[in-house]
Amino acid sequence: MNAWTRFGFVALCGVLGVGCLSETRYVCPPGSDVTASTRCGVACASGELSASVCDEVRAACADGRLTAIDCAGIDGDLGVQDMGTDQADVGPDMDVTADTGVDQGPCGACGVDAPLCNTATMQCVECLGVGDCGGDTPQCNAAGECVECLSGAHCSGDTLVCSNGRCVGCEDAGDCTAAEPVCQPAGQTCGNCVDRADCLNYPTLPSCNLGTGACVACDEENESADCGEGSPTPRCSASRQCVQCRVNTSNLDCRSTTASQCVSNSCASCTTNAHCAHLTNTPYCFNSACRACTPTSEDDDCNGNTCNPVTRACTNTAIGSQGVCESCVSDSDCSQADGTSRCIRMNYMGTLRGGYCLLQGPTCDRPFGVFINQQSLSGAAATNYCGIDQSAVSCEAVRALQVSRTCPSGNANECMADGALCAMVGGLSNRCTYPCSSPDECLPTGPASSCGAGRCGS
Repeated sequence: MNAWTRFGFVALCGVLGVGCLSETRYVCPPGSDVTASTRCGVACASGELSASVCDEVRAACADGRLTAIDCAGIDGDLGVQDMGTDQADVGPDMDVTADTGVDQGPCGACGVDAPLCNTATMQCVECLGVGDCGGDTPQCNAAGECVECLSGAHCSGDTLVCSNGRCVGCEDAGDCTAAEPVCQPAGQTCGNCVDRADCLNYPTLPSCNLGTGACVACDEENESADCGEGSPTPRCSASRQCVQCRVNTSNLDCRSTTASQCVSNSCASCTTNAHCAHLTNTPYCFNSACRACTPTSEDDDCNGNTCNPVTRACTNTAIGSQGVCESCVSDSDCSQADGTSRCIRMNYMGTLRGGYCLLQGPTCDRPFGVFINQQSLSGAAATNYCGIDQSAVSCEAVRALQVSRTCPSGNANECMADGALCAMVGGLSNRCTYPCSSPDECLPTGPASSCGAGRCGS
């Protein structure tokens, strides 16, 4: 045994069973003064002893001159009691060889990128909960990684879908809208369609507008299928919407007399005859509707019948066929055989009635001796027309007397005329007549020319 062994082992360590620890100091090799709390193995690991001296310490540890406690940590354990089995150990804790440093627990030494130990998986991880994350990656996923999101609830704006921990615009086309129907893989953003196949998710928007990249209702090439032939909106507009008409289809689509032209893709009322030209039975525009005739062309338009100046529809009345006090709708209904006759609106006891043909003054013959001054239904200026006392009798009652209409049952209703009476006229019983206050109100000649007992012909 050399001097170091005798001195260091006997003088320093005393009795072998006590080891190297002293109350004050101890010396492992000769000339090495080590603090009383540090053992030989630890002194080698910490660098307090030189490599050559530590080789001697290892030899002493190997042949038993130093105890296991004194030798512990000589290759790196630093004398700290292990918490478990080091991942880097090749043997049990407290061994002398192959320890790489202070025991870091069940995960071993965790690095900067994964500083935390998941004791359940024995893995070093970036996070164990949301409190370990922040900034642009505030969520902690199941793998212990800080990520931007765990679900769409963590996303906002244009990136509402959570895909692999990242907020994106879409994972597939189902996440997109008709305005941007395609999910582009490169950036996982919704983008433009390029053909009809990109719009299959939108049955009501089956076509792709290449100009805007959006799915739209139709294209002209597939107009019939997209918009439906015979539907209320059978045409495809320039903006790719199903509409009522286009300018070049108005003759086909706008065939209502009140909606005959195409305005802003909708059928609208006419403003000129040109808007009615395709409606052969109603070629004239009047009061925003296509009409059959005009008063100036009624002979041709209505095959010799008159044209109602209000409705511009052909009547069943031949031009000039109506006599005095016969009903009419137009001045041209009235016969001009006995002078100028026009269609004048009349009333009975204050209730307005239709038009009746009356001769223009200034002179009037019985029974039409009461002047009526007003405009004609065809628009002729107001002047005096030869009429009747509308407060007591109607034109129908006068006409019934003129044609000697009978009322066989003695009932005035059989005369079918307001103001008519059923009485004896000139010795003939059950005849239609009417009230009078003077003979001038009755017929000019014959048994009905007198006015007695308050009625003509008595």
